[in-house]
Amino acid sequence: MHKNLDARALAENLSRRSDCGVQVAAVLSDNYGIFAWGWNSIGPDSKGLHAEKHVIARANRKRIMGSKLTVFGRRKKSGGIVFARPCEKLCLPLVIKRGIAVVEFSTKSGWESFNT
Repeated sequence: MHKNLDARALAENLSRRSDCGVQVAAVLSDNYGIFAWGWNSIGPDSKGLHAEKHVIARANRKRIMGSKLTVFGRRKKSGGIVFARPCEKLCLPLVIKRGIAVVEFSTKSGWESFNT
């Protein structure tokens, strides 16, 4: 993996690590750069592990507050980009609880973002 990738490019590259039908990757960054990344998978309990939960679990907790979460999604078969906003039930509450300041995510027409 190239060290000088920005968060969006890294998330796009990492999405290919997922073996799910919809491949999603998430990257956390702050003023000092990228500090954590993760992708969706079947998970240890076979119930599914969301990319957002994966990246937060892997991150340095001291850097999460005020950081930016970048989420990218694509279809495994076609490679088409999908709407990858964190889910309202599991991921968004976790993002807010951890104090992540900005979320940016892929859509079919480009990138969108919001402040939490």
